[in-house]
Amino acid sequence: MKKLLSMAMATLMAFGVLLTGVGCRVKDNISNDDKTINVRLYKAGFGERFLYEFKDKFEEAYAEEGYKFNILTPQYTHAGTPMIDEMYEGYEKKKIDLYITGAIMPNQVSSTGIYDKELCENLEDLVFTKTAINYDLTESSNTINQRLSSDLKPFTMADSGETYGFTWAQTSAGLVVNTKKLAAYGVTELPRTTNEMFEIFDLILEKEAEKPTKTHPVTYNLSIAQGGASTYQNCAVESWMAQYDIDTFNEFFRMQTKGEDGTWTNMEEPWKVFENENWKPVLEASYHFMDEKYAADGSGDTTMKLDQTQKLIMDDANGQNNAIFMLNGDWFLNEVGLTGSNRTKLHNIEFINVPVISALGVKLFGASTKYGLSEAKCDEVLSLICKLVDENKPLSEIISTVEAEKGVALDEADAQAVVDARGVTYARGIEHLAFIPKGCAKKEIAALALRMMASDDYAETFLEYANGLSPYATNIQKTSDYKFVNQAKAIALNVYFRGINGRVHDFRNKVLGGEVTLPGERNLALTLHTRPASETYAAAAEKLYQTSIEKAKQAWKEYND
Repeated sequence: MKKLLSMAMATLMAFGVLLTGVGCRVKDNISNDDKTINVRLYKAGFGERFLYEFKDKFEEAYAEEGYKFNILTPQYTHAGTPMIDEMYEGYEKKKIDLYITGAIMPNQVSSTGIYDKELCENLEDLVFTKTAINYDLTESSNTINQRLSSDLKPFTMADSGETYGFTWAQTSAGLVVNTKKLAAYGVTELPRTTNEMFEIFDLILEKEAEKPTKTHPVTYNLSIAQGGASTYQNCAVESWMAQYDIDTFNEFFRMQTKGEDGTWTNMEEPWKVFENENWKPVLEASYHFMDEKYAADGSGDTTMKLDQTQKLIMDDANGQNNAIFMLNGDWFLNEVGLTGSNRTKLHNIEFINVPVISALGVKLFGASTKYGLSEAKCDEVLSLICKLVDENKPLSEIISTVEAEKGVALDEADAQAVVDARGVTYARGIEHLAFIPKGCAKKEIAALALRMMASDDYAETFLEYANGLSPYATNIQKTSDYKFVNQAKAIALNVYFRGINGRVHDFRNKVLGGEVTLPGERNLALTLHTRPASETYAAAAEKLYQTSIEKAKQAWKEYND
């Protein structure tokens, strides 16, 4: 039990949730009315206004029935272990009917979770096999399962196959870019590959050497307390892993193999997921991105807060320390806030998916393949395919365009590999789940609320008030005044979208004690950032690769002892 609790705490830290005790919350007015559901809300980057707007719509729709939606004081602590502990205390004691939370995975509330006890209701028949409910109480023609991407559905389920979680936000992570500052360097086209990104970084350094303005290519958050070290940079690292080889990516975070019938089986020697040559180019690109020479002053400081790093992106190039790129997500706009001068500055901010790792182009089209292309040509082909994917072009058109413009006749399988890679998006929304606690007396009303949150009506509310996208959106007419929001929406609605997240599964959790990246490298971003300047990216990658294998072997040995 103690080990399971420590794993849960480790996972919580990985998601960047502050571990404030449940007892520190303000006292809320819990309703005992049998038609009122009490709702806990995790006050994350999306804020809280969206839920109050939804509350009004829900109560208006069910005015005749008298159903009420009682939102208890939203707090940053309404996530992770404190909420799991509260669920364990039992519904009769806490009287919470719906948790709209974060940093809790379905496995943790299953019968094999932290307390070896089922803490939540199974939502499959209660919610997912039913239809979405609109604000006027009409229902969708398809089920909620059909509305949810097949890539996201597994993240609502425990390894047992039972559905406990309801994902409530389709958050996409990528690169936030200040295009006004970037244009000052003559760059108007945003990068689609890592080589293109690094070329821009080097151009900025070159221009800065000629005429310093204290503008840097990139900034990032390494604050462990705010989750930057464990999540924001992993948005890129894990995206590159999945782009390079999605099958080994899934095995890496499960330590399981998938059978023809779709079931997963624990590996006999799970440490071997680290002994995979695919991770070397990923680590090399990661070291390149985290090179201290690119970073804004203070980016390597683990005490630098998230809002300070975001301010470096927002600030104009006026001789003060600032940056152009940052790994972040579609929640950036909401966290920065639509107030004061930010309203104007945010029109300079754009959002793009994590650039595709250039090593993939070399693997598919390089000198050792039948295409025999140079590294530069590989990147040209890779970039063009990415551009066409972003435009939702069909595979046949992508292949014909590459041949017409680049003179390269691609096999369908190779073109598809790039298409799949470009569709990969690190979806932080996977971590934002809602749960109905076990034994909830008003679970039917709570289920109605979740079904309404799966409607297009709710999706428009979420877009307007949270600047985010619902994972159930099928036909959203509303657009934002900010290009940033519309770009994030386009990524999530792209026909090739493939949401990924390095969710740690039960078996891997037990073997590695909750480690979410490389064994012993919980603060992977800081490890990457502190590479000795004299060491090449490839050499550093090789060293970390070998170290990770040895640590994984040792963890497996200790697990078996």
